[in-house]
Parts: sequence; C-alpha cells; structure tokens
Amino acid sequence: MLSFISSSSLARLAVLILTLPICVLGIEAYCHLSSRYQATTFYFLKNAAFTDPTNAVFGDSHVMATSRIPGFSFYGWAGEQPEELNTLVHYLYDTTKPGKIILQADPQWFGQYHVQREKFVTPRNLISRRFPTVLSSAYYWETLRPNLVASGYDVAKQIIPVASAQETSILRARAATAERKWVELFAQPDFNWTWLTPEARADLTEVRVLEQNPRPDFASSTSAAEFEDAISRLVSRGATVCLFRTPVTQNYLKMTRSIPDSRFAAFDGYINDIAHRYKLRHVDFSALPRVFEDSAFANSDHLIDRESSAVWPIAAHACFD
Repeated sequence: MLSFISSSSLARLAVLILTLPICVLGIEAYCHLSSRYQATTFYFLKNAAFTDPTNAVFGDSHVMATSRIPGFSFYGWAGEQPEELNTLVHYLYDTTKPGKIILQADPQWFGQYHVQREKFVTPRNLISRRFPTVLSSAYYWETLRPNLVASGYDVAKQIIPVASAQETSILRARAATAERKWVELFAQPDFNWTWLTPEARADLTEVRVLEQNPRPDFASSTSAAEFEDAISRLVSRGATVCLFRTPVTQNYLKMTRSIPDSRFAAFDGYINDIAHRYKLRHVDFSALPRVFEDSAFANSDHLIDRESSAVWPIAAHACFD
C-alpha cells in the first residue's frame, strides 16, 4: 500500500514537473503573439530586452523604440524622465560595452510636466536581459490576467498619465479646443502642423513651452544627478557620447525667450557645461544642413514621421563623422 502511494505521488510530481515548463512556454508565446500585447508599452519593453544596445539613441517621444539610423537601436519613452534614462543605461550597459551613443539634450528632461508623473521605465517593469523571458517583467505579470480574461482591455491607458493637471485658464481652454482639432486632423494622411490655424498653433505651442520649462533649481535637483550619472556611466564604460538638441518650430524658440520665469537659457548653459565637463560633442538641430519649416512638424516640437526618419541619420553624421 505504501509502495502504491509513493509511486502515485511520484507520478503526480513527474506530471507537474513536465507540465510547468509547457505552461510557462505557452504563456510566453501568448505574450509575444497576442494582439493584446502589441501596445507601445510592451513593444518598448521587448525592444529594450532583445535588441543590441551597442550603438544607441536615448530620449523621450522624439526617440521612441523604432530605429531610424542603420546600426543603432532606439530607446525612448514618451515623457521619459532622467531617473528612467539612468535606469535604462545601467540596465543595458552593466554587461554590454557601449559604442556610439546619441543622447537627446532637450530642456524637457527637467520640465514642469514631470511633476507627479508616474515612472514606467523601472527595474521592476523591465525584462531581464540575463534571463530574457517576458515573464521576468512585473508589468507583464500584472497585465497577464486582465489580458487573458478581459475583452478589449486597454492596459496602456493605465500607465501613460496625463501630462499635466487640468487647469481652467483661458489659454488652456483655447488650447484644449485646438488639441481636439489636432487629434482629428493628425489621423489623416500627410498631416502636418500647418493644417492648424496660426492661432491654434500659437496656443498649443505656448502651453507646450510652459509645460517644458525646466523647473526651478533643476541643475541641482535629483533629476539632474540622475541625468549626469547616466552620462558618467556611459563615458566610464567607453562610449562615444553625442548630445543632440532635437528640432522645434521657430515659434517654440521665440516663446522660450518670452514666457515669464523662462529657464530655457539656463538649461542651454547647463547642457553646454555638461558637454565641456565630459568632453562631448554637442549638436544643435539648427546646425544641421536642413531647413525646418512648420510643414516638417506634427506639433511644435515633434517632426512628422518621414521628416524624423530623414533627420536622424543627418544628426548621426553630425555627431560622429
């Protein structure tokens, strides 16, 4: 009798041992193949885990995760903060030696709109590069059950927060109306910034500039310490780092000089000091052999897709050749 019980228990244990890997592989395959896992959040995490980071571009929504330079991986997240940049740098280069690195050098790294913004790029959410399975990411685990049982569950909306709190000022009310029109037009083929009226563009640009104005004392903040630690880490690991200021419209530039308590000039001084301290090349978009008319933009500080694809290789040439 004892022999039968022992044999039965061993059989169940053997079945369990054989079943677990099959279940894990099935879940892994589901996370790679299901349409529920095609959102930008999941694409970003898989891109960070499974691409070669030797030559890379880092930044926010100007970069995202689709490569636009041959031989370079792109690691950018909408609204990315310096703490997230530093997390990515350590995540990617603790075991890999970096080569050529372009780092977005824009004032919005320290913008007002980061206050109370939830961070997405965290060690907890990233997929392990040592054991590259999506199930090593807490974000995948936490979204697994809803994606398995909920129809049309849009998990991305839970992670990407609103850039700034709702306000009732006249400017923001006008900008909200203009933004609704922008959203309507943006979906159409060949859209560009000039499709909006000059008044709508001005309102949206002013709100954008106010949100991206660096915070007071940004240069001595913990965010600056994180930003500089990321650069120091890259340089100490042997990277050739280039700082690149991404394109904005001429109206955006004018407003950076006219808004109350503007700290854009202070940021320019700060980033120039960083370049000097670490002996880095610093390229401003205005130095590129290209004219940036409003028709090249999707909004006041983002290029339309085809223009972005054309500009990044030019920026790489300016950085490294």
